[in-house]
Amino acid sequence: MSEMIHPHHEIFAGGPPFRLQRSLGLIKPDNPRIIHRAILAGVVGWVPLLVLAIVQDPTWWGEKTRALLCDFALPARSLIAAPLFIFAESVCIPQLGSIVRHFLDAGFVRESDRSRFDAAITSTLRLRDSTVAEVITIGLSYILIIAMVSYVPLGEFQAWHRTGSSESLSLSFAGWWHTLVSLPLLNALFLGWLWRLFLWGRLLRQIARLDLHLIPAHPDHAAGLKFVSHSLWAFSLLGFILGTIIAGSVANRVIHEGIPPTAHLYLMGSLIVVVVGLFSGPLLLFSRKLHEAKEQGIFAYGSLASHEGQQFERKWLQRVENIDESALEVPDFSATTDLYQVAANVYELGFLPLDLTDLSPLVIATLLPFVPVALISVPLNVLLQQLTKLLL
Repeated sequence: MSEMIHPHHEIFAGGPPFRLQRSLGLIKPDNPRIIHRAILAGVVGWVPLLVLAIVQDPTWWGEKTRALLCDFALPARSLIAAPLFIFAESVCIPQLGSIVRHFLDAGFVRESDRSRFDAAITSTLRLRDSTVAEVITIGLSYILIIAMVSYVPLGEFQAWHRTGSSESLSLSFAGWWHTLVSLPLLNALFLGWLWRLFLWGRLLRQIARLDLHLIPAHPDHAAGLKFVSHSLWAFSLLGFILGTIIAGSVANRVIHEGIPPTAHLYLMGSLIVVVVGLFSGPLLLFSRKLHEAKEQGIFAYGSLASHEGQQFERKWLQRVENIDESALEVPDFSATTDLYQVAANVYELGFLPLDLTDLSPLVIATLLPFVPVALISVPLNVLLQQLTKLLL
């Protein structure tokens, strides 16, 4: 089964709604056609809305067309988020596959655990391609939309989304397309990534249960497991996507309702907490392993350092009157220093395979879509004055 982790077999290259896309001919066996699918997702999700809004408008460039073009949440979801969910496959999937393969390449998996490791890969692949997961993902995408339409009054939707008088509102043509196609498409892509994230966490949990060959004195201060934090760099794009979806809705409130961006700080803070918890949470599964490695390493390396120190003292402290500057060039001094530096790594071993610097790209990417929202709330003359001061 070891061939399943060969470099050209990506463990997470699949999952909902992969089967649906393949049945529609959007994915070829030897070509995922990521760019093609990303462009198609943007076109299908947004262009028909504009066409249908124009068709249903009583006059050219009428109210519904203007409302649709001024709805910043719509392009954020359909023209940016949906295509990027597909494009993220080319960024995240190879990185996650490389991290999993590195457990073998770096010798962390002992030969006695190789069968369990291969079994974990096999079960991940089986769940990835599960028909049940595919059906649930697509079904849940529409259930969420049905719930929204059922419980949110039509009067609270954007003007392009509805038609009729205030007494008898109904979905417009564009509203129906948005409800039946655009939003379910975005939901399916999002839920597909949630399923991959679940499989990623599940696989890491199975790996963390193995008798991993960790190195307590490893210079990464994570017993050699620091490489798993590279997943956060890959997930930064997903953080940007989620930030874009929220920032689009915030932009509508800032521009159309005059609510200042600072009123949404709680929302941005909550989003950061969710994103960081969602993507860094699976890495916490190694905390017990790191604790055990540190505990064992303190005794093993501490005993070695003490033994070496005692020998060093017996050899040199009893002849201290004969020590001069040339003694520092004796190999005993450098060897003892090197050993102490290696042992010191054990005491600096953390209980998580990540630190704050690893979270920075994820946090920055998530907040980046809010920068334009903050800028558009600043009057142009004030913005130009501040730019002039910075340049002069």
